[in-house]
Amino acid sequence: MTHAGHRLTVTRRALLCAGAGFVAATALPGRARAAAPPALIAGTRTIEVNGKAATVFGIAGPGGRDGAVLEPGARFAFDLVNELGEETIIHWHGQTPPAAEDGVAGPGIPPIPAGGRRAYDYAARAGTHWMHSHHGLQEQRLLAAPLIVRTDEDARADVQEVVLILEDFSFRDPAEILAGLTAGDGHDGHGAAADPHAGHGGMAAPMTVTDPHAGHGMTAAPADPHAGHGMSGEGM
Repeated sequence: MTHAGHRLTVTRRALLCAGAGFVAATALPGRARAAAPPALIAGTRTIEVNGKAATVFGIAGPGGRDGAVLEPGARFAFDLVNELGEETIIHWHGQTPPAAEDGVAGPGIPPIPAGGRRAYDYAARAGTHWMHSHHGLQEQRLLAAPLIVRTDEDARADVQEVVLILEDFSFRDPAEILAGLTAGDGHDGHGAAADPHAGHGGMAAPMTVTDPHAGHGMTAAPADPHAGHGMSGEGM
């Protein structure tokens, strides 16, 4: 090969080494750009109740969908991102992960600080489950979402799937309600100590309804319009 009257000799060995260096150089950025795990974002959202807006907590999964839906055989592999402005920790109800990933604060397992994130990766247990906060009164501020792990049978079923999660709600601050319930003797007035995690704030686990005739066994709504307000303390 000549250029401007000068001869440049390139040996086969030099060409192979240069090619290997080019491949390595182009491969490194690819590894650095490896796809990050999908995120579950604990943050705030706005809902409307009786025509009035309220800011509450929530857990958004990929695509902005509430919570997470896993296909058959998929692992629970997510980064939990805390955008609440306060520390939190989320429990994966119905799952059996290693203790360090169970989402319950304890020795050596601190809450996730505001702005922080934590990785989770374990074998998911099939079924209709839910995720919810295990920190303070965040669950009562609606920090909960469905956690659906499908089976092969679910994937083959020719049905329309509808997921419902039922939650108590009040425009009052849950801390104010709890203070009223525990005033005086630390009990709720019915002989039982008020525990912010007892009964999960009156929430029910999410239900997957796949049959238009299903759900006949579910408890009907109370006939009294003032009953069942839960967090308001009226007919708790």
